[in-house]
Amino acid sequence: MANGRRRAVTAGWQLRAGSSRGLRGLGCGLGGVELGHELLGPGLDARLDLPPEILARDGKLVPRTPRLDLHQGHRRIPAAVKAHIALGLRQRTQSPHVPQRTTRPGRCLASETMQAVAVRTKQLRYAVDLTTGGELTDENGVVLDVPTEWSPEHLLLAGLIRCSLKSLRYHADRMSVAVGSVSANSRTLVTKRETDGRYALVETEVELAVALDPEPEPDALSKLLELAERDCFVGSSLTAKPSYRWIVNGRAVA
Repeated sequence: MANGRRRAVTAGWQLRAGSSRGLRGLGCGLGGVELGHELLGPGLDARLDLPPEILARDGKLVPRTPRLDLHQGHRRIPAAVKAHIALGLRQRTQSPHVPQRTTRPGRCLASETMQAVAVRTKQLRYAVDLTTGGELTDENGVVLDVPTEWSPEHLLLAGLIRCSLKSLRYHADRMSVAVGSVSANSRTLVTKRETDGRYALVETEVELAVALDPEPEPDALSKLLELAERDCFVGSSLTAKPSYRWIVNGRAVA
């Protein structure tokens, strides 16, 4: 009985030793890591027992420091950027895309143009009064020596001549040209207009003979006479524009 028990114990130790040697051989095939004692021993090695706080941290999202670098794929700002920062990037009023030249520092030509437009246009006011005695006076009370036989049409033609000469003198003075002797005549036709059937001045002609000293060159002379016609407010106020014929220093100008 004692011998049998001794043989059983001896066989158990041999089996355990053999198993340990087999596992050592297997461990050598796996790169020299000995796993026999760790697997057959009563507990695991302390190196394999990870601290619980390390494993617990795996279940949480730990945001990295926000960066403004772009992802390669879709070229967007990373999602780690906070929402209130993105809302702070709202678009403001943009300046005109076309570059504007500036004059003085801090002021552009557009602002100065607006100021120029805001300047009030020059205004000229005239008035004529008819007294009970039949006299015509201007806004200053000066009596206008106008024969009572003159009709409104005659007065209009006289005003057209005087206005054209006044405009000529203004532009000639700007060109340093003196206006000498002058003579003029004007004619008009009053009849029904084809557009609305109302009586009006439909054809008006003005002929002015003037002496200019010095006489401008042909191109400058044509420009002078063109400005004189354009800036006569009586002629420019007529629906049917008057036609002009100029005689300068005894010679007709086309």
